[in-house]
Amino acid sequence: MRTGLVVLALIGVPLGLFYALAPTPDPEAGAPRTDLPWQVEPLPDGTSRVFDLHLGEATLDDALAKFGPYEGMAVFQSEAGARSLEVYFGKVDFGPLQARVVAALQAPPADLKLLVERAVERKGSPTGDWKFLLEAADREAQRGRRLRSITFVPTYRGLGAEYFRQRFGEPAAWRVLGDYAVQWFYPDRGLSMVLDTKGQEALEFVVPRAMRLPEDLEWTAAADR
Repeated sequence: MRTGLVVLALIGVPLGLFYALAPTPDPEAGAPRTDLPWQVEPLPDGTSRVFDLHLGEATLDDALAKFGPYEGMAVFQSEAGARSLEVYFGKVDFGPLQARVVAALQAPPADLKLLVERAVERKGSPTGDWKFLLEAADREAQRGRRLRSITFVPTYRGLGAEYFRQRFGEPAAWRVLGDYAVQWFYPDRGLSMVLDTKGQEALEFVVPRAMRLPEDLEWTAAADR
């Protein structure tokens, strides 16, 4: 009997130390996710909530808290001359998904012009677009700007139309882009989606009330315009 008590005591000591020294469980570890792309929530004021960010109010600082440090920031200029201030975060994990995330920031033309003039480097592309890389001080000065859009590009290719149809439903409108791609539109959620059988899918979220639709759309029969 005495031997049994000694054995139990020897077992109990390390077990007690294990539970005493074990880290406290994270209460959010088992919580359901609320930041998946199909969990976009249109809000009554015409804005939306997506990736746990209030699109229309959230700033670059909020995006940094959500997605982590960014990999780069630049002003992009199209061949036609349109400019956009964009921040690219690289690969971000969303539970079962991993995606590249790009956030465009709200900035008036005068500010974009000034940033282009002070850029530390200019890079061209075969399409005629230009990328103007910003110096450190100018990058830091953008942290308070509001997000204009968030683009989500899954790293896994070929998820396919049915994958997104099951999660978002039938699009309100669509149009063909070349031989291999189609673009779907969900205006009530501020979402446009490019499905490319030869490339990667890309989902862009904007403030629903600010969404501008192309004229060359095919509307589904059930779409409420």
